[in-house]
Formats: sequence, C-alpha cells, structure tokens
Amino acid sequence: MRRLLATAVLGGALAACAQSPSQTGQQKHSFEVVSVKPSAAANDSTSVSTTPYRIRCENVLLRQLLMMGFTIRSESQIESMPDWAKSERFNIDAKVDEETAVTMKGLSRDERQKWQQEMMQSLLEDRFHLKFHWAKKELPVYSLTVAKSGSKLKATIPPPPPPDTDPNAKPRDRGTSASTSNGHMVVTNGSMEMFANQLSHMTETDGRVVLDRTNLPGRFDWTLDWSPERQQNSFRGADGNPALVPTADTSKPNLFTALQEQLGLKVEQDKAPVDLLVIDDLERPTEN
Repeated sequence: MRRLLATAVLGGALAACAQSPSQTGQQKHSFEVVSVKPSAAANDSTSVSTTPYRIRCENVLLRQLLMMGFTIRSESQIESMPDWAKSERFNIDAKVDEETAVTMKGLSRDERQKWQQEMMQSLLEDRFHLKFHWAKKELPVYSLTVAKSGSKLKATIPPPPPPDTDPNAKPRDRGTSASTSNGHMVVTNGSMEMFANQLSHMTETDGRVVLDRTNLPGRFDWTLDWSPERQQNSFRGADGNPALVPTADTSKPNLFTALQEQLGLKVEQDKAPVDLLVIDDLERPTEN
C-alpha cells in the first residue's frame, strides 16, 4: 500500500496542468468496478490506500478526489464548488480489470501515474457527473527560493548499477522516497519541483500554491524538523489507526524558519498566474 498523495506529489508528476484526454479527443482510462457510498463517519479523518490497480478511500471530500485526478497543487485552484461538495464525504473502492492490471505492470512510474489520474477523472465524470474547464488567474502564491546563506541541500548520490547493466542503457529513475509525520520529514532523491508541490499541501502555506524558483536542478536528500501548526490530516495510510494529535514541540522552529536554518531555503509571498479547475457541474453520486 502507498499513499496516493505521495504518488501525486512525490512522483514528480507534470508541474503544469495538462489537457485531459477528453479535451484532446483521446479516450480516458477507467476503473472496471467502482463503489461510491456516503460516509457515515463522525470525524474528518481521511484514509487513502492504493496499489497501482486499486484505490480505497474512506471519508474523503470531493476536493481531495479532484486533487488526485488533476494536476493541481492546492484547493485554491478549484473554483465554483457547490456548497454540498465542500462538506459531504464519501467512501470509494475502485479496481481495474485484469487486462488493464497486466498492461499497467509494464508502464513506467510516470505513465502509470497518468493512467491513475485519468481513472480518477473518469470516476468523477461517471459517478459525480463532473463537468469543468480550465482557466488562469493571478493569485497570491509562495515562491520557494534559495536563502542568502546558500543552499544546504545534499545532492543525491545514486547507487552503482548492477554488474550486468548495459552501459549504454538509460539510467532507471529509482523514484523518490519520502515520509512526513508530526513535523519530521525525510526525503531521498527528491526534486525542488516535488518539494514545492509538497509544501503546497501543508497547513502553513494557507492553501496557496508554492512555486519552485530555486533554480536548483537535480535530486537531493534532506531531513527537516519543525513544529507543525496542526496535524496534517488530509491523507494517511489505511493500515493503521489515526494517532492522537501530539502536543506541539516548542523546541522546534516553525516551518518557514526550519526551511531557512536547516535547508538554506526560504518561502516568500508573491503573486503569479495560476491554473484553475473551474467546476461547471457536479452532482451527488449516482447509486452503485
């Protein structure tokens, strides 16, 4: 199992909003079997567990599903959501057929992620009757830049290839490993584009999109410790019970200070054109 959010955020997916297959005349990939039910949970704890061939969501909001299905970093990029869709929650279980599962095994990480996004789009269109269009608007954002003291990031050192590797073969991207829990983040082989995407989902950035303006290419390893404003609740693994919210560790700096002191990065307020997913129609889901 892995977190779908981690797949979207840490997999280094498309940074800009691309056209959906329906807009380019191509047929979207879709799940074979989908169950959508209203959630009866009395709390706002959300779990999402995935394999490349199945997704199970418990107590999710529509905005969370939209962020899984489209290349958007922040809920501030979603406009014209109906009021009911801002609060009602759902349980979803969706699976692909065996033929699709076999095909997906042969895809690259990025290709498989694109298929997963298309499947979520198909689910939203088929069951919630989603209709939308893209727009662009200048919004308040944060810019991730290098601090005056200079970057403190450590470049990732890739492991040596296996002895039988073809020397002319293109090096395989081993992907990004990342974990974040209660103000402790460990990332291996991460890009700054991925990090800006990840920061966009954090409470401290107030729903603003964070743009990578570090001009630092390549991949890096880092550890970051800070005192979070509150528990990051949006997505957690489904194979464990939610932990109690710990008392804030006042010995740690806030996120913005930690970025500067520990990584040599800073976040500055700015304005920039941002892609918006504008909802034209969204309805309560059809019955299973």
